[in-house]
Amino acid sequence: MKNQLIFIVLLLCSCSSNIELDGYVYDYDSERPLKNVSIVINDNTIQTNSIGFFRIDINSHAPFKLLFTKEGYAAKEINRKPDSLGRFSKKSLKYNKFYMYKKASDFSR
Repeated sequence: MKNQLIFIVLLLCSCSSNIELDGYVYDYDSERPLKNVSIVINDNTIQTNSIGFFRIDINSHAPFKLLFTKEGYAAKEINRKPDSLGRFSKKSLKYNKFYMYKKASDFSR
């Protein structure tokens, strides 16, 4: 009975595990970090710090959507899905670089 209980607890912990997603947001033209970029991740909103860095916990088994917004810049949306095993590579979630275009840029929508 004790082994069954331990197995159930471990199974529940592995099913709802969170991992950290982090990265930096830069201006595409100048390659300078952008501070105070609002990032919405599955209904959670955070902002980049003074060096354009952010970090947030995400569910390691669920798809998520990132929405980057900053005044004067085109909004950027990124959708991520887990791999075929239903997980994200920890390497792919660390120190990502995201670039935003100014609204007047040829690359903005």
